[in-house]
Amino acid sequence: MHTSNVVVAWVFMVQDRLREEMRRLELEQRDLAALTLVAAYEDCSQDWLRARIELTQSGTVRLIDRLAGRGLLERGRSSGRVVPLRLTAAGSTLLGQWSQARDQAIASVLDVLPEQVRASMVQGMTHALLARPRLRVEADATCRACTWPACSTDCPVDRSVAPVPS
Repeated sequence: MHTSNVVVAWVFMVQDRLREEMRRLELEQRDLAALTLVAAYEDCSQDWLRARIELTQSGTVRLIDRLAGRGLLERGRSSGRVVPLRLTAAGSTLLGQWSQARDQAIASVLDVLPEQVRASMVQGMTHALLARPRLRVEADATCRACTWPACSTDCPVDRSVAPVPS
C-alpha cells in the first residue's frame, strides 16, 4: 500500500461525496465559499471576500451578481468605496441546508469505521491543521465550507493563525 495513494483516494472520495451534495443544492464551490464567508463576516467588502475565494476582481463581481440574482446575497449601502455584503434569509436557509447535507455526507463516509478509528482520524486531522501556522486570510479560506459556529473557540484552523507581530 502506498500512503499517497490511500490519502488521495480518501480525499477524492470525500470530495466527490461533498460535490454531490453541492450539486443537489445547486451550489458551486465558490458560491458556497462566498456565502459561508459572508455569513461569518457580515458587512465584509468585495475586496475582503476576493482575497479569500481566490478570484479576480471581475470574477468576484460576477459571483456576487449571480448570488444576488438568486436572492442569496445582498449588497448593503455603500460607505464610500466599500459596499457591505450580507446574506439574505434565503442565503441563510441554503447554508443551513448545506450544513445538514455536509454532515450527512461526512457521516456516510465515516460510519463504516469503528468509533475508535474515527476518533483517531479526527485527532490526527486536528493535529495536522494546528501544525502549520497561517495568516488570518488563509484560515478563513481553509474554513470556506464550514459551519463556523459549530467549532466555537475550539477551531484548530482558527487556533493555527499566527500572531500578528507588534
